[in-house]
Amino acid sequence: MRAWLTALLSLALIISLTACVAKGPGWTSAPSASGSPVPTTPSTPSTPSTPSTPAPTNASGNGGSGDQASSEDVLPTLTPKAQLQPVPAGESNVAYAPNVPPAATRTEQAIVEVHFDVVEGAQAIDPNGTQYTTWGYRLHGDDTVTTGTPGPMIRARVGDIVRFTLTNNGAMPHNVDFHAVTGQGGGAADTTVAPGETATIEARLLYPGIFMYHCAAGDVPQHIVQGMYGGILVDPQEPLANAEHELYMVQSEYYTTTDANGALITDRAAVTNEDPTFVVFNGAAGSLTGDNAPKMQVGERMRIYFVNAGLNLDSNFHPIGSHWDKVWQEGALLNNPLRGSQTTLVPAGGGTVVELIAQVPQTIVLVDHALARAFDKGAIGQIVVTGDANPEIFEGFPVAPSTAEPSPGQTEAPSETPGEPTTPAPSGEPTPAASGTSFTVDIPAGAFTFQPDGAADEFADAENPADYAPNVLMVPLGATVTWTNNDPGMVHTVTAADGSFDSGMLAAGQSWSYTFDQPGDFDYTCTPHPWMKGRVSVMMH
Repeated sequence: MRAWLTALLSLALIISLTACVAKGPGWTSAPSASGSPVPTTPSTPSTPSTPSTPAPTNASGNGGSGDQASSEDVLPTLTPKAQLQPVPAGESNVAYAPNVPPAATRTEQAIVEVHFDVVEGAQAIDPNGTQYTTWGYRLHGDDTVTTGTPGPMIRARVGDIVRFTLTNNGAMPHNVDFHAVTGQGGGAADTTVAPGETATIEARLLYPGIFMYHCAAGDVPQHIVQGMYGGILVDPQEPLANAEHELYMVQSEYYTTTDANGALITDRAAVTNEDPTFVVFNGAAGSLTGDNAPKMQVGERMRIYFVNAGLNLDSNFHPIGSHWDKVWQEGALLNNPLRGSQTTLVPAGGGTVVELIAQVPQTIVLVDHALARAFDKGAIGQIVVTGDANPEIFEGFPVAPSTAEPSPGQTEAPSETPGEPTTPAPSGEPTPAASGTSFTVDIPAGAFTFQPDGAADEFADAENPADYAPNVLMVPLGATVTWTNNDPGMVHTVTAADGSFDSGMLAAGQSWSYTFDQPGDFDYTCTPHPWMKGRVSVMMH
């Protein structure tokens, strides 16, 4: 079916181009007084008309102006190409994720030189080190980078010309389609390079915003899901207000299966069926969690430049425990931002610019709020906020966890409300006398760090990241186990999978104990962080 559609589209394109050549130009566009094209007298093939370049006269280009301006009002007045100079020495225009290049301090338009290499190589796409071959982009000559997913962020100003060069170090043809570029295929046609080749384009940046770029060669869907994407930020003429932190994020999808040797490969049918195995930020699950999580102080502001590379899914970008103080929808910086948003929708191939304020100390969790993508497939990031508490904004009064042992002949039923004491229910079985043996389980710092469901080391002694330590505990019948939360600033639970016990919410520093009066294996998890899992094996002797 896919081959048939491709052939049909190719035939339609050939017919269209043939018709255009046969017919010739029926009319040309010349700028009106306002800069808008208007029809002119049809030109003859022997006397072609000379196209004119629009030069809008009203070009504030101010971010967040909010004016319902017509098209001639928002395009910048262009400095002629021949008069442009390269950016000043010391100006940086590229950075690897999650970093953002600093904003330019100049006000004049300039030529921004960017040179990428295509790179194909295996990279870890989850915290367990699962390897998957990606194709991507890196800065030219940077041999320290062996994969390029996502590609570097490019930053320029509206009106600048990007002189972009692509060198193909891969094994197949590649190119770049810039959503910020006005020209055939966003530059894809003229940047298509076979292995070993190099090509260059020069493109004017006409609109400010955050834009996606991606490979559009060959099987375009596969090139994108294989990792060939990134973001280009075009600043408005009047820059946005300063933010203490800026972050570059790209959401994307991997569609995988395993080959005969157990290695991950691309499942092309799953791409067509829009059924991803992984949904990730910045190329890998865990790329923005734990030690990789960005950090803020209370009172600071963070601006996130977010691209949804897709391939197929829209993103429902949400900060758990906070709000988007500002949202520039679709990443369009000519418009006023929304204020006080909870979740912003970002279509595949689109972007957004959002800001949040660190109001209280906490770990803000960034998710695609189609939450199966977060909890089951990896679309989770974190922002760690430190500083003084502010009870005027938030103050918790957690229920003190019970340390009482269950009554003889009773087990605990699951709590109907998380954090509330559980209600005893008769078990109908005699309870052996307690052995008097005590055991402890640590909930270590960083236990909240995300790992995919079904991780190979989930119940291994050297589980990484560690959540419950030990995460498999063997005890005699009648033993008492005490869990202590040593994860700073995080709330956890010890909740049995079968509902037989539930600690309620344990704040940092709190402990909870339970006496096991029945033999068997008892799996448990953390309600706020369901990827945290442990097991107590109770033996008769």
